[in-house]
Amino acid sequence: MASVFGNMGHFDESSEQWSAYTERFEYFVAANDITEEKVVPTFLSVMGPKTFTLLRNLLQPEKPGEKTYDQIVNTLKAHFSPKPLVIAERFRFHRRNQLEGETVTMFVAVLKKLAEHCEFGDALNDTLRDRLVCGLRCEGIQKRLLTESNLTLQRAIEMSVSMELAAKEAQQLSSNSKVYKMETENKGPCFHCGKTGHSPVTCWYKDMECRSCKKKGHIERACRNKTEKGKIQQKITFRRKQKKHVFTADQENNQVTDTSDGELPLHVLTVAGGTKAYKVTALLEGQPVKMEIDTGAAVSLVSDVVYSEKLGHLPLKPSDVTLKTYTGESVIMKGLSQVTVELNKQTKKLPLYVVLGDYPSLMGRSWLEQLKVDWQAIHVMTQKTLDLEGVLQKHSEVFKQELGSMEGINVKLTVEPECQPKFLKARPLPYALKPKVEASLNELVENDVLEPVSVSKWATPIVPVIKKDGGIRICGDFKVTVNPVLSAEQYPLPHINDLFAGLTGGQKFSKIDLNQAYLQMHVEEQSRELLTINTHKGLFRYKRLPFGITSAPSLFQRAMDQILAGLPGVVCYFDDILVTGTDDKSHLQHLDATLNRLKEYGLRVRKDKCEFFQSAVE
Repeated sequence: MASVFGNMGHFDESSEQWSAYTERFEYFVAANDITEEKVVPTFLSVMGPKTFTLLRNLLQPEKPGEKTYDQIVNTLKAHFSPKPLVIAERFRFHRRNQLEGETVTMFVAVLKKLAEHCEFGDALNDTLRDRLVCGLRCEGIQKRLLTESNLTLQRAIEMSVSMELAAKEAQQLSSNSKVYKMETENKGPCFHCGKTGHSPVTCWYKDMECRSCKKKGHIERACRNKTEKGKIQQKITFRRKQKKHVFTADQENNQVTDTSDGELPLHVLTVAGGTKAYKVTALLEGQPVKMEIDTGAAVSLVSDVVYSEKLGHLPLKPSDVTLKTYTGESVIMKGLSQVTVELNKQTKKLPLYVVLGDYPSLMGRSWLEQLKVDWQAIHVMTQKTLDLEGVLQKHSEVFKQELGSMEGINVKLTVEPECQPKFLKARPLPYALKPKVEASLNELVENDVLEPVSVSKWATPIVPVIKKDGGIRICGDFKVTVNPVLSAEQYPLPHINDLFAGLTGGQKFSKIDLNQAYLQMHVEEQSRELLTINTHKGLFRYKRLPFGITSAPSLFQRAMDQILAGLPGVVCYFDDILVTGTDDKSHLQHLDATLNRLKEYGLRVRKDKCEFFQSAVE
């Protein structure tokens, strides 16, 4: 007797809603691989005598077993969860205001839930917008939204979230609950590092060894024995325009208020005459941006050039912050945007200012408070890191989020001459998985991986695999059809010692991960019938090389060896490509050549899984 996963129990309306019970049942069906034919009998068996009797009475003179699963669910839903009164639902909706401690995003989610049975129809978004504006606790945000013409729901949400975040940031940067004038004290530089804005006691460089005098306790920039070649540049300060609306924080009630006073400090702490700035490369919306670390800067910014090249798809919100240099010259602020920032395996949504002109990208305190920076790993900017960014940008086509299409190399499959084709029927699927399998099939057809066919001599059943994100990966069970009669591909797979030999002399390593590697290879027309799969939606055949074919690893390895032939410092092991060099310069040249070769053959790479210039890779 087969084991049963889970325990359904009888439905009890005093402890569980009908919608929750049916949802649990559908998971129960999926967990136990219950076929569609047995869904209704199973459902009638587990719901309990009380619910079954009720169902019989509701369906008289028809029998429960004559109905479909959806009809049974809807019949009992109408009884246990009758359609609510629209006027009562709208009354609750329009009475809802933002609660104390409730964020804007939480408030919007509640409003959308309350609007579920209000039947607003095409007016839903406008009604949600109106309730959002009217129900906000912060009068400052309300007043700002009321000045907007053609205000949409999405725009109202974005502005509210942005102003709410600005208030919280200002609150964190403040030292009391009033409107502050934030300015930088005119203190001397730290004798450990030469920078200002912090105490020497807490300086990160107090235990470092100077490269100039070899003494411990300071770095080269702050060395007293070194001839002073330049002066630390004067601070530049963000000054909010007079008589303009700006946002500050009231710590007691977390309100956004108006003020025309206040300074927001931003420092550019560089040393003229030789010492280079400390920088990190952060991913902004997936794009690498070199940013200068500046603990004296209150905010983070990029120039409009960087914005146009890498972040131009992001909308900018108006900003009344302007930049004043130490000479009093104004620098125009283009706007403010919320960007997804990735650094050291951390991901945050953070505010970024965009300025007009040729200014460096700065990472200020507002980001440093949110991101844990490995200070010991921050390195002095070199030409290598600048060139790496240029190489990645040069080959941006390779990193597109799409399925690649290997050019010039096609897969040919052959079977033993005397073998008989195998046509196996589609296997029954759990009821709850059918919609996901159908969606996955449609996606594969759209991506030119599968094509529907009406007849075939070969047919392989599928095995749906549930991915971590809840989606479905469709795999053909080729071990019961094609694999036993497939002519083996005689191509040796690389041994680990061969890989190490190819990387001999390498100082640092880059790993390139191919996106859905096998599916980037096309299958010849005459071989596609062997790769036909049988599903509950009919027959489909693969146009690309699928997983599950015994010779797939050898076929793919041979293709990649052919593509990468002649490139020094490069080895490939299935879908991973390793690149190295005897120094950074040769490493970068090898990486450039590798990405160029991949681009020539139409291949695509998963940038989020790539690693560059690492001391070790897995």
